[in-house]
Amino acid sequence: MKDFLLYIRFAVDYAIQNNTLSHVKYLRRWHKDKKSSETTLSRQLPWMTYDAIDFLSGICLPEMKIFEWGSGGSTLFFASRCQHVTTIEHDSIWSGFLKEKLDELNIQNVDFKKISGEKIDNFEQKNYQNPDDFVSKDKKSVGLSYEKYVKAIEAFPKEYFDIIVVDGRARNSCIKLAIPHIKKGGYLIVDNSDRQYYLVGFPELNDPQKWQKTEFQGPVFFQHAFSKTSFFRKEN
Repeated sequence: MKDFLLYIRFAVDYAIQNNTLSHVKYLRRWHKDKKSSETTLSRQLPWMTYDAIDFLSGICLPEMKIFEWGSGGSTLFFASRCQHVTTIEHDSIWSGFLKEKLDELNIQNVDFKKISGEKIDNFEQKNYQNPDDFVSKDKKSVGLSYEKYVKAIEAFPKEYFDIIVVDGRARNSCIKLAIPHIKKGGYLIVDNSDRQYYLVGFPELNDPQKWQKTEFQGPVFFQHAFSKTSFFRKEN
């Protein structure tokens, strides 16, 4: 009952703020998922809004190369649908869970890299909203730089990836480095984009001549809060 009441609270807030009841159709699906005791790994699904997962299922193709910051169910999802996945994870414990799952499923097309944040002395002078500072607002990331984590993508050529997912630490830093590595017709995906500072420094993503934007808002399985996932298709 507590879970249901929390969901209703977030659903009402969402309806008022967005003047829509479109999310109501997911109530039964969300409730079933919440009771299931499953995880994103057992479901092999990205931890995104339901509509975003459906959209992503429609754009994935067998020849695609994927890069993601933030590993998990999304890694397994892409591995089963696409040619190759490069995934970067900062959390040691979560890395262990994913590695076990990859071994259990004998997945061979994933290049998994654990790159943790590194301690820096001048953290207090850094600004998490500045993509050139490579720091995160997350409380567990205080004192850490994610420069090596973010710059892992620089090992690859420009316009190399079909899909790049930003769903980890220092996300605005990741977005900045992701943009030149997406091929024409490819997608930049930013999860939890309701946190406006992720995208505020990239006005070019709102230029329809350069990027086709599609956004999905609503409930996310296994949690009460609603979120937004933004897709940007590179036009040229």
